[in-house]
Amino acid sequence: MDLENWMECLKDELCDRKLSEIVIPGTHDSGSYCITRKSKRTELLPNLYCLNSLVDVVGAVWSRTQDFSIADQLCFGVRYIDLRVFLDRDTNIKYLVHGFEAGELFEELENVLKFVQLHPGEIVILDMNHIYKCNNSDICSMLKRVEEMFGDKLCPPSPPDTCVPTYGEMIKAGKRVIVAVTEKPEMFMSNYKHSSVRCQFSWVWSSETNVVSPWANTTDVSTLRRYLERTMALPRLANSVHVTQTILTPTMSDTLHGLYSFPHNLQQMAEQLNPHLPAWFQDFRKNFNLNIAIVDFLAPTLINQLINLNLNREEMMRH
Repeated sequence: MDLENWMECLKDELCDRKLSEIVIPGTHDSGSYCITRKSKRTELLPNLYCLNSLVDVVGAVWSRTQDFSIADQLCFGVRYIDLRVFLDRDTNIKYLVHGFEAGELFEELENVLKFVQLHPGEIVILDMNHIYKCNNSDICSMLKRVEEMFGDKLCPPSPPDTCVPTYGEMIKAGKRVIVAVTEKPEMFMSNYKHSSVRCQFSWVWSSETNVVSPWANTTDVSTLRRYLERTMALPRLANSVHVTQTILTPTMSDTLHGLYSFPHNLQQMAEQLNPHLPAWFQDFRKNFNLNIAIVDFLAPTLINQLINLNLNREEMMRH
């Protein structure tokens, strides 16, 4: 399978499938790959005063969730990108963030744009489901720039009570980029109104209603499995896609215990879960219509397995 062009390769199989019916590989905190101990900590991390230097040393290894750059993730077959946006008021630059500042937002979006331009058969979902330190004006200026970058490639959300478009419909219309933005006002300064943003930018999807992404918030593998099965069985809105978060989430206690006991970082925690995922995904596709699956430290082999879930047995033999 050509992972860079897997949607194009499977165009005959995907053409009439709604976006919500396609198995799509995704990454959790996609931009955190470049976080190191030298990265700038943000006020999103707890202020432990005299222990802040310890948080800086320990925090980076629990904040990085991916090995590969966003550009590489796309080339490896990832089509859902999880973006956490933070406005650094000292520099007035928007960064991707996971406790620590990662890459600059628009440098990463330039990489996405280059990929989309070079791969006309591929669709990419950009989910800005956490945005920090931004007010309404900040968000509108950000989305204006996104609009200038992607232009008529931006796909608007489907109206309520109508279905998300099919792969074939999106490709035929040239609408190959979806951008979702969170509705949650508690993540912004006080004057944020998502409704006014949607009025100004009709192509914006909602990270809550159009991109449904339940979060288990657990460190236990069995608890995670039960939670995912329960939430995937719930009724879904026709104009939404569904994200299955196959991730474990450490507590503050886990990060401190990691100084002297296993797991010592988030990658080791992911290694406890990820070997289970091929079998889980098979079950989820069969029983719950698995749609978007996001993973920490997603490897190309697992991406390939997810993509192959779009094929039946006869089709798999041909590919």
